[in-house]
Amino acid sequence: MQSKIEAKPRLSGVDLCRGIAAYAVVLVHSGDATWGRVSYFSQQIEYLFSFAVPFFLAASFYFMICKFNADFSLAYWKARCRRLLIPYIVWTVIYVIAKIIMFSALNQKEELNDLLQNPFLIIFYGKASLQLYYLPLLLVGTSLIIFANYFAKPKIGLKILASLSVLSLILYNLLLITGNTVYLNKSIAFKNLFNLVNYDPSKNEFVRFISIELAWLVRCLPYFFIAMTLRYLLLKTNFSLLRVKIIYAYLLLGLFIVADVYSNPILTGFREVFLGYSLLLYGIVLSNYLKQNSVIKNLALCSFGIYLIHQFGINIMEIFLKKTQPQLLEEVTFISQLAFSIPTFLMSWLAVFILMKNKRIAKYLFGV
Repeated sequence: MQSKIEAKPRLSGVDLCRGIAAYAVVLVHSGDATWGRVSYFSQQIEYLFSFAVPFFLAASFYFMICKFNADFSLAYWKARCRRLLIPYIVWTVIYVIAKIIMFSALNQKEELNDLLQNPFLIIFYGKASLQLYYLPLLLVGTSLIIFANYFAKPKIGLKILASLSVLSLILYNLLLITGNTVYLNKSIAFKNLFNLVNYDPSKNEFVRFISIELAWLVRCLPYFFIAMTLRYLLLKTNFSLLRVKIIYAYLLLGLFIVADVYSNPILTGFREVFLGYSLLLYGIVLSNYLKQNSVIKNLALCSFGIYLIHQFGINIMEIFLKKTQPQLLEEVTFISQLAFSIPTFLMSWLAVFILMKNKRIAKYLFGV
């Protein structure tokens, strides 16, 4: 079936949102309780900037579904694995080696033992560095593309897709509010459910693996079904996001801001997914009115690399600030977050930009 999505070299509005989300990741990782006391305002800033991963998930599923290959050709799966699996393996090795060197040099035996005691945590769940979990999460979510052909059939109408979107949202929200989501620091999922039967999933790697993969699938389901719903609207109707008036872009931005500041632990799953898709749709509509810009384009192309490499920048800034402004490390404040995040973001952007000039390096580090 011929797609009605209008072709454009780049969606500049989405490119801008990718850059903003990349900075949000850096800011969120620029301080936590292990550094010292975290001020209330810093906690609120972290909450407000928690939209980054939801946006990246929404963008990944939207463009994956709308460009989805009905033949499931081998070339498609090779490209997807090259995009996610190869960078994951390479960056896992890089971070493990870097941490072994750092922990050994600082004689931090406890941290070194914690890193190396269970290779499964490094291989499957991204324990080599905090942000790496996103790649296996997205790989698990990508497996849902197998069902896209079925849900694209004529008998599956808009009502069914919309209902499945709502049901998957409810399911994911229940996973969060019942405390059964994936806990990255412990690499376990369905913690409270296992507690009911007095079982520790960390004692059995197979059980741990299945439970985490299942929890990640539940997290990806609403992104998948909402993308399928949008695909239906784009293909079956005359609706086009690339013809929407600018006033609706402002409306989407307003809805995003309202959802971002909204705080209700009972609706945390709904908020997360809404943040991701409202920002994505805002970016798509904004692309009608935002002219192509080489800086924004380059930032978008580097955003995945910034996400992967920024922890090195944070470590560099920590060493630098310990020698020059040690008071900034005594408490996590908004000022300290800015002192970490802005230089780290710019350093990471520059490093990725330079590395991407070499095609072979770009292929293995960033999957391009």
